[in-house]
Amino acid sequence: MTTTNRDAIAGYGVQGGHLTLDGRDLVALAGEYGSPLFVFSERRLRANAAAFLAAARNGHPSSTVCYASKACSNIHVLKILRSEGLAIEVNSGGELHKALYAGFAPSEIVFNGVSKSTTELDWSIELGIKAINVDSVFELERIARLAHARSARAKVSLRLVPSLTGGAFASIQTGNAKTKFGMTQADLPELLRLLAAHSQALDPVGLHLHIGSQVAETASFLGAVEFAAGAAATLAAAIGRPFAHVNLGGGYPIEYRHRRGNDPVLERYGAPERAATMVEAVAAAMSRKLSGDTELLFEPGRAIVGDTAVLLSRVENQKHRGEQPWLYLDAGYNMLLDLAVTRWYYHMATANRADEAARTEFRLVGPLCDSADCFYDTEGEYLLPKLQQRFGMDLDEALTADILHLPPTRAMAASTAPGDLVAIFDVGAYTLSEMFTYCGRPRAAAVMVKLDGSIASLRRRDSYQDLLAQEMEPADRT
Repeated sequence: MTTTNRDAIAGYGVQGGHLTLDGRDLVALAGEYGSPLFVFSERRLRANAAAFLAAARNGHPSSTVCYASKACSNIHVLKILRSEGLAIEVNSGGELHKALYAGFAPSEIVFNGVSKSTTELDWSIELGIKAINVDSVFELERIARLAHARSARAKVSLRLVPSLTGGAFASIQTGNAKTKFGMTQADLPELLRLLAAHSQALDPVGLHLHIGSQVAETASFLGAVEFAAGAAATLAAAIGRPFAHVNLGGGYPIEYRHRRGNDPVLERYGAPERAATMVEAVAAAMSRKLSGDTELLFEPGRAIVGDTAVLLSRVENQKHRGEQPWLYLDAGYNMLLDLAVTRWYYHMATANRADEAARTEFRLVGPLCDSADCFYDTEGEYLLPKLQQRFGMDLDEALTADILHLPPTRAMAASTAPGDLVAIFDVGAYTLSEMFTYCGRPRAAAVMVKLDGSIASLRRRDSYQDLLAQEMEPADRT
């Protein structure tokens, strides 16, 4: 296995053998707030937001960055991103509520999603939000009916399928007709008929598309530019006026690997270029195809928050299977749902032994009563030898990497043992909102290292009483 490239993880350092984030001792924070514990960096969050917005506007001056709040909808995070000049994309009535609570104006909100309820759509029309990203012909009919009832004109953006492949895995690709997202070429005649028939209720302000998540190649986004430019011109001609905006979605990556060398399994988690570099090139390419007053929208989520947080987890147990050492953490996929859903990779290190070289390969697992609760690919490791036996040969590296999503072990400080603290990096995206209480394990606390070095609490740790908060006991019968 290759060695850790600690220098590549911005904001982290080592003091007295302990890992630090923005100068704060992470081991001490876990001692104060308990574990598991999420620690966010305000400095990193603001830097990511500012860099993405500046890059988009360098490429196209009339650019708006609508943060994809599903990535992390913590109120404190939302307020910081709003103060950095970002707008917001929401995916439910709950996220819309939180966006308004955080101070976003309706004109700064776009509503995305494949299954919006009549209540959510009606509220969006009442508020007069920037755009409802329409996902189907049925939904456009529903919006028209609701808008007519209010004597209102709903601002809609048409989400089309560009038939492009992007994203680390099939499960996070969104740009082709095999996925559940958007409308195809076959839907266009009916879309245009509805827009014409309900012109008093529907205001087609935009075109929207999204190709996937953790898209590592700028070329994929440039393909989306070509599609969007052609579709916008065709539809604008049919509608009789240009769109006010074109929304190219998100999917911009962060660097999850933090390893030197070439590892085909981890290659999919790489990001050859920073998100800001990629979005500037994409915005510039789109700018050459748009009129100067057409607004360009982006919906980044992971690229804004992904590398802003670390999860601190205590080693609670150890075993040996033959010569192989195993470590048992107090955090598993109850804190990192993508660990189970897509076998997502998160780099790790021993936080209280940060000055020791990572030289021993450990199998790492979580605390849940579930064999899938582990930091390696259980299903892939089961499937690979069966395929090799079936075909009577070893599979090549590319096919092996498609089957195995995670490395079998993690290189940790050789002396790592129960009581030590493991840092799990790049956990800012799709974690706080996805935590759950399986096996009666309370959801973790989260704190943030502020710009001045002080600590702000983002959420308290669940208590055992919280596990009962939504439950109702049957009334006694008389």
